[in-house]
Amino acid sequence: MIRNLQLIKNHSQLKELGSYLKYSILKELIKAPATCQQLANLFGHSKQKMHYNLTQMCSEGLLEVVDEALGSNREVYYRATAKSYVLDFAIGLPANDRILDSRAIIGNILEQEHRISLEGIAAKLLDQSFGLKKGQRLLITTGKFNLPLVEKLLLEAGRRGIITSLIYQDMELLRAKYEDFSLSAFQTDYEEFNNLLKRSDVFLNLNGESRTLELQDPEKLLIRNRMLEKGRQIIAAKKIRIAVMPGLLNDTLSEQAIESELQFWRALDIDYQKLCRQTLDTCQKFIDKDYVDLLSNGASLRFEIDRIWAECGSFGKSPFQSPVINLPGGEILIIPKPESMKGTLSGDRAFAFGEEIPKPVIEIKNNEIFSFSAEDKERLLAKAIAAGGLDGRKVALICLGTNDNIKLGNIDNALKHKSDGFLSLFWGNNTALGGSVNGNQEWFIQIENPRLNFV
Repeated sequence: MIRNLQLIKNHSQLKELGSYLKYSILKELIKAPATCQQLANLFGHSKQKMHYNLTQMCSEGLLEVVDEALGSNREVYYRATAKSYVLDFAIGLPANDRILDSRAIIGNILEQEHRISLEGIAAKLLDQSFGLKKGQRLLITTGKFNLPLVEKLLLEAGRRGIITSLIYQDMELLRAKYEDFSLSAFQTDYEEFNNLLKRSDVFLNLNGESRTLELQDPEKLLIRNRMLEKGRQIIAAKKIRIAVMPGLLNDTLSEQAIESELQFWRALDIDYQKLCRQTLDTCQKFIDKDYVDLLSNGASLRFEIDRIWAECGSFGKSPFQSPVINLPGGEILIIPKPESMKGTLSGDRAFAFGEEIPKPVIEIKNNEIFSFSAEDKERLLAKAIAAGGLDGRKVALICLGTNDNIKLGNIDNALKHKSDGFLSLFWGNNTALGGSVNGNQEWFIQIENPRLNFV
């Protein structure tokens, strides 16, 4: 399959493109494959000369053969190895000349090659997901890697007369707050946030970088928990709508990063009305059931339902409507009844402190972790439980994905639990959803294609 992008990294490749004929051949073969004879006819050169040029360009990795000859009368087809070619900074070109603009290149690939309208998706979020009107206020917190989405949101909000406030916290700033800020400066930072929150209609938290950093200072932990509780009180009193998104966009030009970002935008580009119907229909399966049995890899876990919410990626009026939406949306959020969960859980993977923990096995009694193991990185499970504080062992949520627009491919693992047929167990805090678990550290276990039996 033709790649989205190829970096020109060495002088020999650059030399090849210095030939006007070879440059023209490459431009033609980006559009569609062609044979040597077809190119010779197009450019008015002999077949021998064209074959010589094609062979040289193939040896430099600029072209490739896509259709081998099967008989003596059939020619091979050549095509470009990528849709776009860009000079790498490694050649020595200074970055401040803006010869290579990563975001512009990625944006062009998404919009030109894949017909994805980034501004259209931002408009859909503001109109259909958040339901914001002219004169209302949107508060956004973000780090570096979600700025591509934020830029589009700011543009579309301005067009609609929506007032926006932006708090920027990248990895370096978060680390400085956790390690270098005085206690008074740390508290002031949260107080300023709560002051902005009071004046907002919707709060969008895009600061996914905080998932990978751990706050260890016990005094700052106390301050953060106290200020977050004040924030929750403001949210309840002012009826502020809350949207979060843990996913990160990678501002790099690797093929993997481009494919991941492509899936990210596609996951956001959803039919919110359809997603809402699907999620609410799934909610009905859980109503009036005494128990739910979760079966995975020979393990079995039984629990009762205390509360159930529908997270549709948008704010609606259903009695199941979750008070917080988690973009791109599509989940059933279940709070287990206290002391009702018992059994053993075998997961495909866990995530804590931004790292994957393969094959976790958790034994649960009365909603709390009794014992645990993992194929690797078991220490991270122990660390996550300890960081949770008094409620660090208590299960906060069971989440069942309902979004059939998210595929289990190369996408941020924090978004995979939205995928239809995907189940996750969360530890952390569920008080915003009406629960009583107040853990200080969020982490989760994912299970692909679990079996659920309703009793």
